[in-house]
Amino acid sequence: MTVNRLPKRRSAREIRRQLRSIYEGSDGHVPDLSKLDRGGRSRITRWLLKTIGLLALICAIAWGGFFVFSQTLFQKSETLSLSVEGPSEVKSGEEVSYTFRYENTGDVPIASLGMKLNLPNTFHLYSTVPEPSQAGEWTIGSLSGGSDGAITVTGVFLADVSSSQRLQALFTYKPANFSSNFQDITTQKVEIVDSVLQLSLTGPEKALTGDTSEYVINIQNSGSDPIFNLRVNPRLPENFTLTQSEPALEEGFSYWTIATLEPGTLIAITLKGTYTSTASGEQTLGASVGFVQDEIVYTQSSQEVITDVLGGVVSFSVIVNGSNQNQTADLGETLRISVDYANNGTETVEDLGLTLTLSSDKNLPIDWKLANLGGGTRTGNEIQWNGLGTLSPEESNVIDLGLPLFTKLAQTDADAFTLNVTLALNKIGSIASTRTLEATPITITLNSDVSAHVQARYFSENGTSIGTGSVPPQVGQTTTYRVYWNLSNSLHTLETIRLSTTLPQHVTWMESTDTDIGTLNYNATTRQIIWTIPKLLAELGHAGAWFELAINPSEADIGHFVRLTNTTTVEAKDTVTSEALKKSISEITTELPEDEFAVGKGTVVKAK
Repeated sequence: MTVNRLPKRRSAREIRRQLRSIYEGSDGHVPDLSKLDRGGRSRITRWLLKTIGLLALICAIAWGGFFVFSQTLFQKSETLSLSVEGPSEVKSGEEVSYTFRYENTGDVPIASLGMKLNLPNTFHLYSTVPEPSQAGEWTIGSLSGGSDGAITVTGVFLADVSSSQRLQALFTYKPANFSSNFQDITTQKVEIVDSVLQLSLTGPEKALTGDTSEYVINIQNSGSDPIFNLRVNPRLPENFTLTQSEPALEEGFSYWTIATLEPGTLIAITLKGTYTSTASGEQTLGASVGFVQDEIVYTQSSQEVITDVLGGVVSFSVIVNGSNQNQTADLGETLRISVDYANNGTETVEDLGLTLTLSSDKNLPIDWKLANLGGGTRTGNEIQWNGLGTLSPEESNVIDLGLPLFTKLAQTDADAFTLNVTLALNKIGSIASTRTLEATPITITLNSDVSAHVQARYFSENGTSIGTGSVPPQVGQTTTYRVYWNLSNSLHTLETIRLSTTLPQHVTWMESTDTDIGTLNYNATTRQIIWTIPKLLAELGHAGAWFELAINPSEADIGHFVRLTNTTTVEAKDTVTSEALKKSISEITTELPEDEFAVGKGTVVKAK
C-alpha cells in the first residue's frame, strides 16, 4: 500500500529569503515593486514629437489665416450686382425699353468692365443709351467701389403671339486685386401676349350651295407707330370657290401683302365666292395676319367664321378614278370620270345642263381621238351636255366618260391640269330661275415617265463579242453574257431610284460591272443585284449600267433557254408628285431576242 505524503509547509521567513534571492539587485537592495517609474525617451523620439507638434501648429495657423483671408477677399471681390428693368409681358409691335443696371457693391475697385448684349432676332433695336463701342458691345471701363451705371435699349418685338423671348446681357469684369477676368449673366424673359396688329373676320351664319357668300377681313394698327411688311393669309374651305376679292389677289399668290399700315388705320379685304355642290353642314373659313421677316411669317392675330351650308335642290358630284380628291395619274392611263346629279327637292327640275372644263397652262395631254365623251359635245377644252331634260323628285342620273392620256409628252404638253364641272338649271317646278352650281375642282398631276429597259447580249451592236464561251451554250461549258440595265426619265426629277433582281442558283456572278451614275452591288448571300441612284435629274434623261453573268448548262437544259435573271423591279420617288413609282420587268434568258447576232442561238446543245 502506497502512502501519498503532503509536501512540507515552508515558513514565511523561508519564502522572503527565496524572493529576495530572485529580486535583489546588484547593489544588495530589493526594488520597490509597489510603483512603476517611467523610462526616459530617446533624443530622436523627442525631436520627432516636437517637429510634429510644430507642423500641426503651423497648419492650424495657415488654415485659419486662409479662411479669414478668403472670407474677406471673396466677399469683397464679389462686388458686381446686376439687374434688369423692363416689362415681362409686352405687345408685339409696341415700342419697349429695357435697362440693364450694374453696381459695384464692394470696396475693391473693378479695373475693367464690359457688357455684351444678346438679343433675339424678333427684337428690332431702335436706340441705345449710351451708344455701344461696337455692335452689341459696351466697354464700360473701371468702376470704383459703391459706383453704378446703366445701359438702356429701346426697340420693338415682332414675334408670334403667343411666344416667349429672352434678352441676355453678359458682363465681363476684372477686380483690381485679380489678374484674371470673371463673367456674370443676367437674363430677362419676355412673354408676347398681344399685338398692336388686330384682325377681325365677319361672314354669313348660313349659306346655300351655289349662292354668293361674302366675307370681310378687317386689319387695324392699334399702336402709335407705323408697322411694315404685313401678310394676310386666308384659309378657305375645300368646297369654297373664291370668285372675287377686293383688293384682288396678285396672280400666282394666295395672300395679300400690306407694305405699311399707319397708326389707327383700318384696311378691309372683301372675299366673295360660292360653296360647291358637295359642301354640306358647317364650313370654317379663317384668316390670319402677321409680320414678315426673311420670308418667315410671325402670326399676330387669327380669326375663324363658321358658316352652315344648306344643301340645294339639285346636288351633283364628280368622281375621277374612284376619288373626288386631287390625284396623280400615269402616262398612258385612261381617266374614268363619273358625273352624277340628283333632285333632292319635291319639285321637278327642268332644262338641266352640265359643262366639264379642263384647264392647264399648256396643251392638254389627252388623246381626244380615243376619248369617250359620254354623249357630250367637245369644244376646245370644254365638254357640254345640254338639254338633259327633266329630273323628277328623288330622281338621279350619271354620266360616264373616259379620257385617255398621252403615252409620251412633248415640250408643249402639260403635266398637270384641273377639271371643273358646273351644272346649270333654269326651272324648278313653276319657278323659272337660272342657277349655276359648281363642283369642287379636281387637279390631275402626271407622274414622271420613268421606264427601264433590260436586255442580255453576247455580241455588241456591231457584232463584236462581249461574252465568252460557246454560242449556243453547250453542256458542261461556261458561257458568259452581259446584262444591260437602261433607265429613261424626262418629265420630273427622281429620287431614291433602285433597280433590283435576283440570280437563279445556276447563274454565276462575274464581278465585272460598270455604271453611268450611282452604285451597283451584288450580295452573294441573298444573290441580289441592286443598282441605287440618289437622284436622277429630268434634264439628264438617261442612265445605264451593265454586269456580266456566267452559266454552265447541264444535260437537263438541252433544248431549253437558260434563265439569267429573275424579275427586275424598278422603284423611284417622283419629286413633283411625291408618288412612289414602281414597275416590274420580266425575267431574261439566253434567248437574246435583241441581239441580232445571237438570235436562234439561245437553246442549250450537247457538247461537241
